[in-house]
Amino acid sequence: MENSRQPEVDGMCDEKPIHLNGISRETFELFLEFTFRRYVDILCFYIDELSKFLRFCDMYQCSHAHEFVISRISSARYRFHPAKLINLAIKYHVRSIFPYAFQQLAETPITELTHAHRELMGNEVFLNVIYVQAALDSHRRIVAAEEPKILMHSNECQDPTGCNEDWHAIWWNGMGRFLLDGRNPQPYDDAVKRFKELQFGRVSEGCKDLMFKILNQGAAFKHAQQFLSETCSFLVEKLVFEPEPPSP
Repeated sequence: MENSRQPEVDGMCDEKPIHLNGISRETFELFLEFTFRRYVDILCFYIDELSKFLRFCDMYQCSHAHEFVISRISSARYRFHPAKLINLAIKYHVRSIFPYAFQQLAETPITELTHAHRELMGNEVFLNVIYVQAALDSHRRIVAAEEPKILMHSNECQDPTGCNEDWHAIWWNGMGRFLLDGRNPQPYDDAVKRFKELQFGRVSEGCKDLMFKILNQGAAFKHAQQFLSETCSFLVEKLVFEPEPPSP
């Protein structure tokens, strides 16, 4: 009878646990949460631990657990530096978090990106961040300096020349100042909102309403977001490969 006993192997009892090399106890808590639906606060985990768990999911082809961890990272993405999110997106084929991270990098002053951040995101992404920031800055300066022209004045406008002159002056002193403020440049939407609250001098109400409608359409402002989105899509297609389906 003693000879027929099965040898004790890892996982058969508490005294013979299964050892998962490279996986910390804290990180394994996420696996328990996924398996047994036990809540664990994602904010208590560092991005490096989550990265290790994603590697664990890939190693053992736990696709459902992989998706679960990604959803938890996405829900708390504001907590992690965008360079680290870019690194996760590329390394573990996660396209869903790349656009948010790239948007944040595009809005981060280049002087705040360290060598470690550059290593995390890679040269391709880093160079495109620099290129996008330069292009967006140039576009912002153009919008600030070149007001939309009043092509046709309203019937109530009694002084078209004065209307044009004051519209130009108020645009430069208003939108120009809001967009190019060295300490606190305003996003387009916020700049437009503050611009509408100014006094417009000789600009007639009809002309002002007409130009506000043009501003609300945001044709000039949307070019910047479109350029950013196109650059992001290009990088996603080039760097974030679709994961291969598990072999049968």
